[in-house]
Amino acid sequence: LFVRNGRGITPTVEGRRFGDAVENLFTGTDRLKETAQAIRTSADGEVLIGVTPVLVYQITPEAIGATHQNKPRLKISLRVNHSAGLIDSVTMGQLDFAVVNVHHRPESLTVFYEQELRYVCLLPEDHALAQPNSTIDLNQLQQTDCIAYDSSRLHGADENWQKILSWPTVSLSAYSNIAVASLARTTGKPAIVDPYTARTMVALGGVTTRPLKQKLVSTLCVITRGADTLSLAARALAEAVVAELKSPE
Repeated sequence: LFVRNGRGITPTVEGRRFGDAVENLFTGTDRLKETAQAIRTSADGEVLIGVTPVLVYQITPEAIGATHQNKPRLKISLRVNHSAGLIDSVTMGQLDFAVVNVHHRPESLTVFYEQELRYVCLLPEDHALAQPNSTIDLNQLQQTDCIAYDSSRLHGADENWQKILSWPTVSLSAYSNIAVASLARTTGKPAIVDPYTARTMVALGGVTTRPLKQKLVSTLCVITRGADTLSLAARALAEAVVAELKSPE
């Protein structure tokens, strides 16, 4: 009925429901019995989770699969969107929680878990720069036809991102990591992507990754409106997602 919040505790959704029922105890015991039954079965309710496209292929399926095996009656709805859209959906209460990839921590929401992502270079296995044990200097790519990020994607990034990845001469660009990586794999051109996207593309074959000399990072966050807004079922699924994110590759 309660979760830790700093040095104190905060009632969960179920806890508040129970408290409201106790306050109205004198209106009849039937209502209290109904509330107790609802709390007992809250793990069999519904959870709405949002993720970015690349996490449809990894992390999320494993977490949902494990949760479904333990709670087969729990309804789980998975929605896919870009990070800005997911943040809006969580803010408006349309999702219990979401996993987003952002340049800046969303201050208006509770960050359940966060992880720094260091970007890598995705390029064809037979590319001249794909040398074993080598690192890619992004200055080497300035005169190379790469797959770029759409300018609107870089708008909220820090100056380092904008300075390094603003390639005015490129002919192909996309907004999302997975779209950039897919174009890179299809055309044989280099691209800069996060490690989860890179892993997905490498598994499909034909491409490899190399670390970057420069440090380009973003933050993967599991976000919610607040710890006290998560039901027991939603919290359990969020913890399962976090466990997958923490597990070794």
